[in-house]
Amino acid sequence: MLPFQYILRNILRRGTRTAATALGIAITTMLVIAMHAFASGLSTAATGTARDDVAVVLGVSAEVDLVRSVITRGHAEVAAASMPGVVSENGQRAASIELHIASRNGNRVGLIRAVTPAAYLVHTPVQVVAGREPRGPYEIMVGALVGARMDLPPEALAIGATMPIEHRDFTIVGHFAAPGTTYEAEIWGRLEDVMLTTKREDVSCVIARLRSPDAIAEAQLFAARRLDLEISVVTERELLRALASSLTPIAALARWMALLAVVAGAFACANTMFAAVLARTRELGTLRALGHSPLAVAVGLVEESALLAFVGGGLGVLLAMAIGDVSLRYPMGALRLQPDLLSRAIGLGAAVVSGVLGGIVPAVRAVRIPLPDAIGGKA
Repeated sequence: MLPFQYILRNILRRGTRTAATALGIAITTMLVIAMHAFASGLSTAATGTARDDVAVVLGVSAEVDLVRSVITRGHAEVAAASMPGVVSENGQRAASIELHIASRNGNRVGLIRAVTPAAYLVHTPVQVVAGREPRGPYEIMVGALVGARMDLPPEALAIGATMPIEHRDFTIVGHFAAPGTTYEAEIWGRLEDVMLTTKREDVSCVIARLRSPDAIAEAQLFAARRLDLEISVVTERELLRALASSLTPIAALARWMALLAVVAGAFACANTMFAAVLARTRELGTLRALGHSPLAVAVGLVEESALLAFVGGGLGVLLAMAIGDVSLRYPMGALRLQPDLLSRAIGLGAAVVSGVLGGIVPAVRAVRIPLPDAIGGKA
């Protein structure tokens, strides 16, 4: 095999071309990292909080679609008070009556979850990080990604600021976080305030925390017997699985874009290595004449391409780490692009793969030139 010093010297002696190729590989590596983080973020946000001990009571015609679910307020209150197997804490049942709506403010669309105090017993990932939860009339608290979801600056979401919802100003009294969930893109307010403002007489669902996953059968039997309530019961996991299936095409598109980025990186490396072969035809022929086998010369060229891609990939990983987390919105919410260890490893691995693939064809081309022609400098 050719010595490593020779391979390294060849990369360093063509500085401009090496720098341009490394920069291109760095950009494609950042794209691979971003696309993988996006696809992973979608999957985590959709199913990361799924629990088998949480029951979702929907309108009987909604199947597993929370958006189309409609339950009259009275029926929801009966279900919340009577459904068996619900956990109680300090005398309060963990059964949250909720209304889920989207409210438009100009070109901005906010996702609003109207809740009762029981919601904080059910949605345990939600933690108030500043201020407090809504307690008084027309108060709201906002999730960590509401700014990204609605394209609002931080000062518009500061505690004490007001936000118009359906032509009425609500006061922001708190901020909450729930990493890895869809909650963070939501605005939470009191159920009675939102119903009055939006002139709604029905709600979307009742979400209850059960004493164990086995209690879901009791809840479903309750719904089947109470035909007058016109409700059905599913587990939170089943509901979120339906949401995840709607996001699958978006995640698949992100992964295809990552694959295309790898192909682009391979072409960049191939272009660089073809230029190197053309410029060093006589040198490569001399190596073969001195006794280095065609395989050794070909492997050396592939190693040169892989090393160049590794340098570019490492630069891309460093740039992704320097940028840090980025908030991004999608039709049903928002998420954080987090360049975690797995995403960075996949990005760097994709860069090396593109370097290997990009070096194979030029290497084969170099050793297939007849030796007399190669020594004479004929490509």
